Amino acid sequence: MNHHKGKTIYLYTFLKVLLAYGTLAAIQVAFHLANLRIFHLDGFGEWIGVAWGNFIFGSATLALLLAPFILLQLFPFKARYRRWYRIVSEVLYILPILLLLIPRGADMAYFQYTYRLLSSEIFSYLGIGGQMGSLIPHFAIDYWYAWVVPLGIFILFLIINRRITLAPRGLYGLHVSNDLPALGLGLLLLVVGLFGAFGHLPRPSDAAYFCQPKNTALVSNDTYNILYTLFAPDLAEAHYMDTTEAARIFPAIHSPTPHPADTSAATDSLPPYRPNIVILIVESLGQEFMGCYNTQPDADTRTPFLDSLARHCTLYDGRSNGKKSIEGITAINTSVPNLMSIPLANSSYGQQPLPSIASLLRSHGYHTAFYHGSYNGVMSFDSTCARIGFDEYHGKNEYEASPFNHPADYDGTWGIFDEPFLRYTASRLATTPQPFLAEVFTVTSHHPFPLPTAYRDTFPEGRHPILKCVEYTDYALRRFFAQAQQQPWYSNTLFIILGDHSGHGLTRQYNDYDGWYRIPMMVFDPQHPIGSRSSRIVQQIDLLPTLADRLALPDTFPTFGQSAIAQPRLGRYIYYAGGYHVMVSNNPSNPSQHDLTILMGCHEQGSPDNLTLLKAIIQQYNHKVITHQLAKP
Repeated sequence: MNHHKGKTIYLYTFLKVLLAYGTLAAIQVAFHLANLRIFHLDGFGEWIGVAWGNFIFGSATLALLLAPFILLQLFPFKARYRRWYRIVSEVLYILPILLLLIPRGADMAYFQYTYRLLSSEIFSYLGIGGQMGSLIPHFAIDYWYAWVVPLGIFILFLIINRRITLAPRGLYGLHVSNDLPALGLGLLLLVVGLFGAFGHLPRPSDAAYFCQPKNTALVSNDTYNILYTLFAPDLAEAHYMDTTEAARIFPAIHSPTPHPADTSAATDSLPPYRPNIVILIVESLGQEFMGCYNTQPDADTRTPFLDSLARHCTLYDGRSNGKKSIEGITAINTSVPNLMSIPLANSSYGQQPLPSIASLLRSHGYHTAFYHGSYNGVMSFDSTCARIGFDEYHGKNEYEASPFNHPADYDGTWGIFDEPFLRYTASRLATTPQPFLAEVFTVTSHHPFPLPTAYRDTFPEGRHPILKCVEYTDYALRRFFAQAQQQPWYSNTLFIILGDHSGHGLTRQYNDYDGWYRIPMMVFDPQHPIGSRSSRIVQQIDLLPTLADRLALPDTFPTFGQSAIAQPRLGRYIYYAGGYHVMVSNNPSNPSQHDLTILMGCHEQGSPDNLTLLKAIIQQYNHKVITHQLAKP
């Protein structure tokens, strides 16, 4: 008897979909294994929740991606068995599998930087990310698993896929009576896959039904997140409470503090007190790398100079408001955090006028300049700085046009190494009109973590390549301060040192809701070099109101931060990560302890008062962003 190999079109389609589920499950497992140090699941129940959530979000993803393929198989066309039709069908099946594997594979490496799934904002980075072409070989080598594993899964998929064959129609008759019920069942399953779990397309916040918010990246996947954010609005106004009530709870306005409480400020000097301001923003500098903050026995601290300087600083418990440079620079300068999936600067609301440190100080006679050794145009920093009030922007172009330029100063990927660029900055400040505001943003402690040839054997390797770069940047800052001390502007300058965001969390302490965002916040005044340490949380958006109070400025302006002078003991910070909002605050009874508040869809965690405050902040933020009221007091 002659048995023809192949499946009926119904079984054939079912097996293809089943293979797609298996492929998605494989890349989800690979993503988890690549980020084991980040995710910590609590017990068997959460494991089951993650697995079920994967099925729910996976079903929605596959329903979106495979709908054309499934419908082509089930519509009762005779052409379904022709060669051209089979080729088209196979393309519409294999291409979605690639769309599953490539973004998830990329995030096997990238997630450790952002702690957030890829979203549609990735398309806005394609033209502003620096020399991406020169970075590709570094990514391919350093994060080989991000392409080798997806490639291996794809090859295995192709092998199995070839074994799923379709029998010719004639072998089992026309079966017209089967085609229509099969089509109806297929359409029903597609609708159930898309809407059945929640009655709507799964939102990123719906992942909180299955696990803790910090682990929701294990439930959803990058492809679905990109598709969802591509068609969803950048922001939807919150409906936690009436906007008037939200403004009463959280006004989002800074008013001058009548009597500054910070005794280290020169409040007894002749008014006005107008020191120069130098804000040193160190790429990826987290508390984990600093001895002045870190007491962990297994810590690999790499900042001997900053640790020594800390003894003469006011040292706050610093926090970033995001995990990306574009979020950190915006928060530091405008006192506006990023509380949505796309950075404010890249969103449809990013061009509205914003208050800023530069515009505020410029209105009081300051000359303002921003120094960043990377490519002009990277992350649109130069145009952003011009928009928010900086008089000057100094990037790689300006450095290479100066007498300081040397070919060896270029790191080959992102920009000018920190030591020569900081030397250039200090020399420029010697001729800058006073008082001045100078913001300096370093670049070297960034992947691919290069070092100048002369220093490649100077700083030891550690558990991660960022560590030697942090130590190099610390050395560059030592040289910068040594050069600045020889200049007349130094003694009348207030130095603020912080990170744009934290670096890689290498220990358990720095892989949790609070640990992911810990950065230094150091204030050094050469006229008052008496060190003190405060347990008060100071977030990046606190910098603008704190400076305004420090300088006793009479201005009222919008802010989402708090002055550390007006409120010296209790602070908080807020951030958005992967569909959930978090607020961490000093406990009023014991400021060294922190209260955690989380909002994500159905998940609410925290005291009633803190939940109400966080809802009011989100309500105010969304309302002001949407209505373009961020710059209105």
